[in-house]
Amino acid sequence: MKLTLFFSKNISLKKWQETGLLNREIALYRKHAENGIEPHCITYDTVIDEEIKQKISFISAHWNRLKLSKYLYYTLIPFLHWNHLKDTDIIKTNQISGSLPAIRAARIFRKPLIARCGYMLSEFAENKYGRRARRTGRALALEKKLFTSADAIIVTTEEMRKYITERIKGVEEKISVLPNYVDTELFKPEEAAKEFDLIFIGRFSEQKNLKSLLEAIERTGCSSLIIGTGPDAEKLKKQHPSTKITWKDNLPNSELSYWLNRSRIFILPSHYEGHPKTLIEAMACGCPVIGADSPGINSVIQHGVNGMLSPREPAALASSIRQLLTNEELRTNLSTQSRSFALTHYSLDTLAEKEYRVIENTVKRFRNRRAVKQ
Repeated sequence: MKLTLFFSKNISLKKWQETGLLNREIALYRKHAENGIEPHCITYDTVIDEEIKQKISFISAHWNRLKLSKYLYYTLIPFLHWNHLKDTDIIKTNQISGSLPAIRAARIFRKPLIARCGYMLSEFAENKYGRRARRTGRALALEKKLFTSADAIIVTTEEMRKYITERIKGVEEKISVLPNYVDTELFKPEEAAKEFDLIFIGRFSEQKNLKSLLEAIERTGCSSLIIGTGPDAEKLKKQHPSTKITWKDNLPNSELSYWLNRSRIFILPSHYEGHPKTLIEAMACGCPVIGADSPGINSVIQHGVNGMLSPREPAALASSIRQLLTNEELRTNLSTQSRSFALTHYSLDTLAEKEYRVIENTVKRFRNRRAVKQ
């Protein structure tokens, strides 16, 4: 069975490689390949180097070989990859962004479509631009088109399921909730000396609330490791010069467990999230976690059970950091519970099997419907 994954708009294998995400993102498709699915992907690369080709040897990639403009390529994807798409068995989106070519391809080639998304594009647009912004309206329209066109829908949280069913009628039976996965063999507790009190991993964007985090670090004086990058990276470093803060650019996902195991606490102070992968990877390592009491985070962390929730303001974040740093018994308990929670809810093997069943059942139902019509 051939499955074709449509990448998010303008996202490439090269981008995954540069941001350290490639190994994490392809892990699911390695499992699918082991189970007899033939994975293909349609990406926005203009060239794929040999290093990436070796890493994705079990995936057949289709990309912008003609080096067309981004807009033209996005528009013509179903036609540029005609020979492959006519023979695929099922199409899947990786996120809502970039799903329009997948919708068109599914309709043109009469293929079943799985709409998978790890966050609601309209929610993120509303948080960033406002409810009445044009981008928010376009995101809402695209979501409606995608979810009504899809034969199956995969979301990562119950909150996303509710958000969709309250807005769009007739799609509830299509939806499966499959959280983001974590490789619990890669991300696992290790005996290691703690080099840092605190670790943050993520993009340097307004959404991540880094300014409040950096102010909280200054208030506590804790040794901190900040991993990530973004357009404001140099500005943030100049605004918060401190020998207590170590900055690292994006690292390969496979290297993150090393640093998580050498930190006493992981923190995610974001204003909002979808279903944050770095949070569940930290939990899988048994790293005690502090998260902002924000959408997407408070659906993962149960305060005082598998982590701590905190208001997003600097003073509150600093108070939570102090509380956890000075209470070794609490850290030990949260470490045990967070690892157990990750194993139970986010194991790659378990979630790969569940998605395999969604794929298999979607193809069967689609073929049965077509057989009846004929």
